[in-house]
Amino acid sequence: MVPWREIGAALLDLLAPSLCPACRLAEGPDLCVDCWARVPRLSDPCPRCGTPGVKPDGACRTCVGEGIPHIRRVVVQYPYRGLMKELVGNAKAAGRPSAVRALASLMPPLPAGTSPEAVVVPVPPARGRRPGPHLATALAKALAHRHQLPFRRLLRITRLAAEQHRLTLAERRANVEDLFVCRGDAPNQVVLIDDLLTSGATASSAAAALREAGAKRVVLVCLARTPRRGENEDPTNIADEESIEI
Repeated sequence: MVPWREIGAALLDLLAPSLCPACRLAEGPDLCVDCWARVPRLSDPCPRCGTPGVKPDGACRTCVGEGIPHIRRVVVQYPYRGLMKELVGNAKAAGRPSAVRALASLMPPLPAGTSPEAVVVPVPPARGRRPGPHLATALAKALAHRHQLPFRRLLRITRLAAEQHRLTLAERRANVEDLFVCRGDAPNQVVLIDDLLTSGATASSAAAALREAGAKRVVLVCLARTPRRGENEDPTNIADEESIEI
């Protein structure tokens, strides 16, 4: 059952679409200058795994240059905390269209060298998920439109998987192994989209299905990255039940 406050927030979006989707005080419909300044940024994210704080020589302490299996490049600009976490919650749990639009505008640009023939593919919604908008699909459509690339729902989930946030890294990888299949052949270049990046296990499994179906290059573009335990970005902010572990 959808809480009345969430219904009220969605109705307010429809009745007052010209307000900033974050503070709901300044003129909108985009993020106002003050709220835009409050959006946290990742410092020097690794282009192979997304971990912040890559050294000047390009060395990543997490992936040591190996990156996420089956993925050529990772693009992510924001940590999942602060205003970013608030907007994601408003977009997913509260179903607010203005928050979805704001997050779509915050999606990072595609890396240089992306082929004009690349196809944008979202990680599909998990089986048994709560009703409401699927943020990854909305972000993928927006990014495809921005870059004038085709959008396709190529991936299908084969089974119900356990919630990732309660599992260790090894358990996460086993939990999502062979979770996806590709609907037909995949193009040579795929831009894989999801909202949150945590361990990379789900993204790797999705990319493996795309590679098996013929993709030669898979680039992962995510809205935000959930800090891992012990990281300096925000050591108290660990993935919660509302996040999608990829």
